[in-house]
Amino acid sequence: MSRDQSLISNLQSRKEWLLIGLLFAIMLVKGALWSLAFPLWQGPDEDDHYAVIQFIGEHGRLPDLHDTILPDEITLSRELADVGRLDYHPEQRQGWSDTAVGLRESEFAQLPPTTRTSTELGTTAKLVHATPLYYAVAAIPYRLVGYGGDLLLRVQVQRLFAVLVSSPIVIVAYLIARLLFPTNPALRLTIPTLVAFQPQLTQMTAVVSVDGLFFVLYSLLIYFCLLILYRQFTYKLAVAIGLTFAAAMLIKPTINGFVPLVALVVVYDWWRGKGRRWSVVGAAALMNVIIIVPVGWWMQRSLRLNDDLFYFNPVLKGHRIITNPFYEYSPVQHAIDYFQSVWGGIFVTWWAHFGWLDTPVQPWAYHLLRLLTILAIVGLALKLWGDFQNRPTWAGWRQGQRMAPVPVWLFLAGTVLLPVLLIQVYDLTFWWEYGNGRGLQGRYWLGTVIPMLTFFAVGLLDFVPHRYQPAAHNALRIGMVLFNIVALLFYILPRYYL
Repeated sequence: MSRDQSLISNLQSRKEWLLIGLLFAIMLVKGALWSLAFPLWQGPDEDDHYAVIQFIGEHGRLPDLHDTILPDEITLSRELADVGRLDYHPEQRQGWSDTAVGLRESEFAQLPPTTRTSTELGTTAKLVHATPLYYAVAAIPYRLVGYGGDLLLRVQVQRLFAVLVSSPIVIVAYLIARLLFPTNPALRLTIPTLVAFQPQLTQMTAVVSVDGLFFVLYSLLIYFCLLILYRQFTYKLAVAIGLTFAAAMLIKPTINGFVPLVALVVVYDWWRGKGRRWSVVGAAALMNVIIIVPVGWWMQRSLRLNDDLFYFNPVLKGHRIITNPFYEYSPVQHAIDYFQSVWGGIFVTWWAHFGWLDTPVQPWAYHLLRLLTILAIVGLALKLWGDFQNRPTWAGWRQGQRMAPVPVWLFLAGTVLLPVLLIQVYDLTFWWEYGNGRGLQGRYWLGTVIPMLTFFAVGLLDFVPHRYQPAAHNALRIGMVLFNIVALLFYILPRYYL
């Protein structure tokens, strides 16, 4: 039995794991329902993500330098699904059929099998030269399940696969909450519930996308760093972090932004680890070797395919045409505009803005969420001030008597704030070089959904007297569940079908 497990009674632990298992099963069912609700290609970049999976599944290899054209099946399906109109004109609706067969469904089924691999229509593909790990893994169920079916069946298989590989985030949320709150069983269940039913996360894990698995790996890295702070940096953790980081890097290179936080935690453990510093150095070296080998392979491949060490550039590759470039963006003005957008559109698209950013909820819902966020921030400040004289200690935390100490919370705050600052710099330099912004969406920050919702819950609960805490936990849980259900039944389904 691990040390943190021994801090919680076996009976309580078994009860919590049963509830988390139930929550995981609910997340699978919920994800399947959401995946069925979205018409074809209505997830962000869904057709481009699927096209890479199909290419690998059909050809048995990764796309190479000259593989830059979408399969004709994808191009034709875009026309049948009327993707262009549906994406950008919310007054339009997906066609509703009076029969058991969906409108134009028979036409999807009649697409010739040869169009899976033919490229005669010449539509440029967007993601064929992106990091390939997720696509290569997803090509396995592509070949094994529903391979003989039509496009709609094969896409649905991929959506269900995305649900399956992304749902473990609720387990990681519990592991993190269990570590942070050894004396608070209510929070250990509230936080995974909030994560499981966060509406935007639900969408992104229910469509064909690399994001769902990436969020799981991102969350695992946060958990492993917390374990270093809780215990110490061991060779076992070095292997776990190395493999997780390398996998995340081969799915989405934006994980690069996590490097300073891992380095900070390892250096801190080296500093406090008198008598075992050479062990920390050895573990760090092993971790870096595990990362460098696969990432080095990708960097040389990406340089050959994309003229960039990590990712393709949509401007250089012609996917994005900038017609009115503006290069004279000052850092101060950009910072003002950027943080306004964080509080504006990015906040909205982090919580609930569905489809291809075409289906928002009512404005009052965002106003309420902003008010709750402000209250949570105030609550966190009051809690920090109120607990200053009796703040948690490292010893008390490790003995299971107190919640995590302040440095741990500073690390978690870093996981939330550092990506915001790094993307600010990236977006500014993109303006300076190409005359336009990179294009930002709240989903880019869903990798930190666990610490974000942890701060959200802890801050709000600080206002609640002790005797009302159980009711407050239930209100948070039920509120998020209802938010998820309302988003599906009253926004997504009417948007596309009614």
